[in-house]
Amino acid sequence: MAPVIDLKPYVGASNSRLLVMVDLQEEAYYRAASGCADDIERSLESCRAAIQHARSAGMPIAFTRRAEGLDIAGFDLADRKAQSPWIMGLEPKRADMVFERRQPSCYANPLFEDVVSRFGSFAIGGLAAEEVCLATAIDASHRGHRVTFLTDAAASRQRRDADPGSVHLVATKAIELFADVATTAHWLVATAQRPLRGHRYG
Repeated sequence: MAPVIDLKPYVGASNSRLLVMVDLQEEAYYRAASGCADDIERSLESCRAAIQHARSAGMPIAFTRRAEGLDIAGFDLADRKAQSPWIMGLEPKRADMVFERRQPSCYANPLFEDVVSRFGSFAIGGLAAEEVCLATAIDASHRGHRVTFLTDAAASRQRRDADPGSVHLVATKAIELFADVATTAHWLVATAQRPLRGHRYG
């Protein structure tokens, strides 16, 4: 008997024409890697594959990071802390968008919400999945935006009495309540550009 193929990851992922990458910075990497560096490296490889695919397909990419040294109104503080560098090979290009936020959700930046409102859907991955990706998925759901969470292109941090893998499993189950969940491989297939087929006439 042939195995049953779950089409939901493909259907949801096919709608995402914007890629959002969260906290791909060295500081976030070192915080996450303190739990299990091998898992983080695998997640970053999936991030690289997703970013490369998006660029090849001409898909917009939005990078988000926590704002450093901003007060609640968004004004610079005198002792503004320098931003942590991007992880080598995962830096934004000139054509990419970069959004800073003061809260876990990417929607904390009004410009992010404005951009997403034009697309209506997006795929998300990166570091701090249990915080940033979850908060963003909840806010997206409240706004009627459709999200595809790339579970293997994301990593969660170790918590007290919980290893990173266990935290990521719980985070993924929570995100499933508000978003589609897919592997990067599913998303690559679902969003791949398909050649137009010619039609015969006569």
